[in-house]
Formats: sequence, structure tokens, C-alpha cells
Amino acid sequence: MDFSSLVEKVAPSVVGVVVARELDIYGQGVGSAFAIADGVYATAYHVVEAAGEVALITPEGEVAPAEVVAGDPEEDLALLYSHLKKRPLPLGTATKLKVGEPVVALGYPLAMLDSPTATFGIVSAVGRSLSFGNRRFEFLIQTDAAINPGNSGGPLVNTKGEAVGVNSAVIAGAQGIGFAVPIDMVTVMYRIWTRYGRYIRPALGLYVAAINKAMAALYRLPVERGLLVVDVYPDSPADRLGFRRGDIIVKTNGVSVSNVFELRLQIADSIIKGKTPVFEIFREGVLTSLP
Repeated sequence: MDFSSLVEKVAPSVVGVVVARELDIYGQGVGSAFAIADGVYATAYHVVEAAGEVALITPEGEVAPAEVVAGDPEEDLALLYSHLKKRPLPLGTATKLKVGEPVVALGYPLAMLDSPTATFGIVSAVGRSLSFGNRRFEFLIQTDAAINPGNSGGPLVNTKGEAVGVNSAVIAGAQGIGFAVPIDMVTVMYRIWTRYGRYIRPALGLYVAAINKAMAALYRLPVERGLLVVDVYPDSPADRLGFRRGDIIVKTNGVSVSNVFELRLQIADSIIKGKTPVFEIFREGVLTSLP
């Protein structure tokens, strides 16, 4: 299977990210980023975390300063703005990815900036939840495409040339396994930033557990899909909306939700539209709405 034409199409949108945490060459680090809009680039948050200066660089020798305009360490995502203009990659969605689907990861591993490196693999799993340090990552894309230091922030693309994820090498410890943050969260971050001029993380303040058939049978729940509210954080938006432990969220804004990722996408959509999300829940066996 020849992916050379795909790589040739995608590669011009991928740039190197040079970070100087101190004002000397010994403090520099290199990662990757890719264009998603005019002058706007997506990358991994840990690439630019605590950066002193950020610059974008291309294999043609173009160098331009960049500003971190939005970031979320919990998602390991950041947006950069620069006067350097590259063709934006079309953004797909991780929600339609299938296990076994071929994907290509691009980036600049090990500071090799002469041209982007491409690694090929398949989607090994979708919806992985992992903890790394004090961070909890949700709905990660797992792939056997090699993702090495420097690849972080580069795109994971499907065979259509659409970005479906942002490569992250911050989660290490396994052989032959790579992870990418779903591109849907980049779309969310970009839309919120363009509306408000800053990023507002779509979070309610709930700790929930996804319901499946086995769980529903074991606890005699009224539904086989949804989100069981395990805890509500005090003074959180969820607390103010009136959520209680034991509630079961089945729909948000009229859309069925069965995992945290789907819930966050709906909350983000409400933030972007400037509206309060509407929840359909089961409480003590009775279907009701919040707020």
C-alpha cells in the first residue's frame, strides 16, 4: 500500500516547533505542529509548556516566532498563532474511527528538521483513558504508528488526508504503542478561542461512570447506555445545575451520550453557542430534565 502521495499532500502543513525555555541554545527543544487555519497551528501542550520563546521552522529554512494563544494541559493540546502561513489540514473526527483503520503519523522526531518523518500503522483502539502523573487523559486514540519525542504535536491523519488526532509522546512506557488526542478537541479549542479570545475548558464538575449492559444488569439500572453520576464537586457548574449522585445522564442537548468524550463535546457546543446545556436524566427511575 503506497502512501507517498498522501504524505506529499500533508507534509507542507506540518512544521517544526523550536522552544527555548532559557535564552541559550542548550535550553532548546523541538516538537511538531500543523496548520489548522490561517496562521493557526495545533500542537501538544507539553511541547510548549513553560516555554520562554516559541518559533516555527520549515525544511525550507523559514523561521517565524509563534505565540501560544490557547492551551489545556489536561488534554495536552495547545494552539499557536504565527505570521507564517501554511495550508491548513482538513480536520476530520475521531468519533468515526474504526479499529484496524490505517493512519499515518507525521512530525519531526529527534530534531530532524530536514523533512517531516512519516510512520504508518493502524488504529489499535479508540476511547482509551489513561493516567500520566497527575493528568487524566480521556478518549485517546491508540495506534501502532511510531510516535517518538519530536513527533509530539504532529498530526495523525487518515487515508483521506484528514487530521484525526494530535500525536502525543508524553505518555510513554509501552512498546509499539502510540497515542493521539482526538482532533475533535482541537476543533473545540479553536472554536472557543475564536469566539471568546481565550480557551474555556468544557467541564461540569462531575465524576461519572459509563454504563454498559453488564453494569445495568448488575445494579438494575433503567438504561443500558448513559453516564452514572458518581460524584458532584461542590460549587461546580454541575452542583449549581442541581445534579445529584446517582443521576443517570442519557442525553445532552437532545443528543445521546455514552462516554465522557461525547458529554464534553456537547458541553463545548453549548459554550460556543453561549447557551446553558440541557440534560435528560434518570433520577430515582424517573426521566426528567436539568436545568
